[in-house]
Amino acid sequence: MRLPARWGTVGLFLCAPLLFAGNMVVARAMSGTFAPGTLALGRWTVAATLLLPLVWPCLRRVSLDRATMMTLASLAILGGALSVAPQYAAAAYTSAGHIALVFAATPLLVALIERAVWKVPLGKGLLAGVVLACLGIGVAAFKGDVGLALRFDVNRGDLLALAAAVAWATYTAILRHRPVHLPPLALLWVVAAGGAASLLPFAVIEWSFGMVPVVNARSVGGVLFLAIVASIGACLVYGRVVEVIGAAKASTSMYLVPVYALALGALFLNEGLSPYHFVAIALVLGGVGTATLEASGFPGSASR
Repeated sequence: MRLPARWGTVGLFLCAPLLFAGNMVVARAMSGTFAPGTLALGRWTVAATLLLPLVWPCLRRVSLDRATMMTLASLAILGGALSVAPQYAAAAYTSAGHIALVFAATPLLVALIERAVWKVPLGKGLLAGVVLACLGIGVAAFKGDVGLALRFDVNRGDLLALAAAVAWATYTAILRHRPVHLPPLALLWVVAAGGAASLLPFAVIEWSFGMVPVVNARSVGGVLFLAIVASIGACLVYGRVVEVIGAAKASTSMYLVPVYALALGALFLNEGLSPYHFVAIALVLGGVGTATLEASGFPGSASR
């Protein structure tokens, strides 16, 4: 019996955040095998190589002015390097679920950046959402321990994840206010190729300090997963969801990323689930939901 088309859409809606969550879980699993800059370099190099035959006809036809090229360079550095390498570095110190919880607040970080740079007004609902989300991130960062909060004894991994999330939010805000007229796959190739180029010097520094990657079937499989599934596959599935139900509704699927990441981390990485995790999820997603009630159209919170 053929299932109704809406069930296919529901499946894609649920699948997209699962693929994005896989990025954090696999990066956590590979911690210690690859240095963060090298892992990010490997991911984007493979992704750019696989995408090139698909986007080459488009790249041959496109003509870019200086301003657009500068915007693309900024997007590549932010989206390909600064939002990825610190995230992979964070995986050595904190759980995949914590990283996902921080990234779940991306829509609110975008709003704050838009306010600071483009003077977009912040409503009361949005400010309340920011406060709730920040409380949620604080609960996760301090593991629900008031004593840790008072001593500001925060996990460095959570701080690295926050730095990566700010970079991704800046990428999203720039793309929203200075859109580039490239097909999604072509833009993804630019981010992948530009990210790889900007990460190469950092990877060389890692190698010079003896942080040479362990090359075996497991590590190669991890890099291929990050490139094919968590990069190309996730973006294609999410793009299809946007095409079918629209960007505003599709972006809400990304709120499932921390739920998936916590579940996958507990299942495959033995990362324990504690009551504070559920409190943090409720606060972060409640904050995003509160803000969304006032202003629709927030960009999605997926991690690159």
